[in-house]
Amino acid sequence: MRGGGRPRTTGKRLDFPEPLASDFLDFRAANDSSPEMNVIREALREHIDRRLEEPDMRKRFEEARRKRRGTPNGDNIRVLPPPK
Repeated sequence: MRGGGRPRTTGKRLDFPEPLASDFLDFRAANDSSPEMNVIREALREHIDRRLEEPDMRKRFEEARRKRRGTPNGDNIRVLPPPK
């Protein structure tokens, strides 16, 4: 345990297959024992950003986002007049 915090985990609860589980553990150790979720968030953000550089993926992503937000084509958005 470092600094009285939680004990270092092995990533078992994440159920990564080998060799990914070992790579993840070793990467965290080499990265000053970074918390699991910090490493995962950073990797996921980089992966998403890289994939969104692909035009077809960007298009599908934007469509999925519009559907999730309930704005399939922007028809339900209206401009309000400025306050008086």
